[in-house]
Parts: sequence; structure tokens; C-alpha cells
Amino acid sequence: MALTWPLVQEGSSGEDVRSVQYLLTAQGHPVALDGIFGPLTKAAVEAFQAAYGLGVDGIVGNQTWPRLIVQVASGSTGDAVRAVQSQIHGRGDGSVIAVDGIFGPMTSDAVGGFQQLLGLTVDHIVWPVTWNHLVNGYLAAPSATTAAQRTFDAWAQHNQQAALLNATPAAVAQLFGQAFSAADGWTFEGCGGALGHTICSWRRSNGKELRIGVENAVVGVFYAADQITFT
Repeated sequence: MALTWPLVQEGSSGEDVRSVQYLLTAQGHPVALDGIFGPLTKAAVEAFQAAYGLGVDGIVGNQTWPRLIVQVASGSTGDAVRAVQSQIHGRGDGSVIAVDGIFGPMTSDAVGGFQQLLGLTVDHIVWPVTWNHLVNGYLAAPSATTAAQRTFDAWAQHNQQAALLNATPAAVAQLFGQAFSAADGWTFEGCGGALGHTICSWRRSNGKELRIGVENAVVGVFYAADQITFT
């Protein structure tokens, strides 16, 4: 299945723009690393696209990200490493690392931890799938409490993909520990599971059920199960 990449264009701002700027610089099209996608960043994107025979539209999306990313691993140095470090730095999983452009043991451990939390191959190499999960904002909530709230809000909107973005172990642990107020119509349905999976569910008076699942009970990949409307 083809990877879906975020759309970054003039007027965008934030960490993904900074990653684009780091990667453009690594690819020989240096720009300011300010996280603001202005005219100069657009011009650099257009120059990069022209150099690689891509459609020149100044937008970093599904056609440009795969050519822009750079594989980095233990021993790598430079701006592509800084892009990875800046993405990981301060994420909700506690992986606070220096943005120094040196892919050393701490960066390797942080990358491996990110991959493990998401159920990716833990090879400590940042290449298409890991890059994709970084720039798509997985595990980017600043705290477990925020991650838990974002996960719950996504469930409430029937958006499982959005829930998965922040379903860190700490976030899901908080959700497991919620009483879910009876005054708001919640009743606990119980927990069950098989083959290493545990699922707990809460039924609401409006006929919807919130299910929270975890693999291997304590460690492993946590996942978001959508609400279901019962008829």
C-alpha cells in the first residue's frame, strides 16, 4: 500500500515545515530553518522538484516527500539527522534528545523506541515508513494527558486513524484508568481477550461503546478501537 504523506505548502508552519527545510538543506537547496513555509522555502521546493523531474508546484506532498527524505541511521550526520532529531525531540513518549546532527546512541535508541511504540520494524533506521510516521504526527502529543484526551476525542468522532496518532502506552493507560462518569451515561461492560489481546469496553446510554485494546496486557502496541452504534 502506498504511503500517504502530509501536505506542506506556502502558509504552513510547524515541525513538518522545519523537516522540509532541513531536508532541502541536506539535498543542496539551503533555506532558513524557521518552521515557516514562506516564498523562499517555496522557491527552494520548486528548484528541488525541477532538479528531480517532478511536477513543479512548490507543494510538498505525495510526489515530493518520497524524493526529499534521506535515509539516516547510526553514524549518519548532517541536516537530515537534525530533521529526525527535531521531530522526536519533545514528543510525548519522553524521547528528549539533542538536535546536533549526529546519529549517535541516544538518537538510535529514540528512533527504536518510536518504531516499537508504533509496531514498526525496530531497525533504528529512518527510511520511508519511519519518516512517514514522523511527519504524519504520530505520538506528537506533548504529554500523556494530552495524548489521552486527543485519543478519546478522536474516538468520539469515529476517527480511528486520528486516535492512533496519539495512542501511546501512557495515554492508553490513562484511558484504561478512567471511570467514565455514570452521570454522562457510561457503564463499564468488562474486559476480555485472547492470544495476548486485552479489550475493555464501556457502554453509553446513547447506544455507543468505547473499546480500548492493548496487546500483551502490559507492553506492546496499543491500538484504538472505534465506537460502535448498537441498534
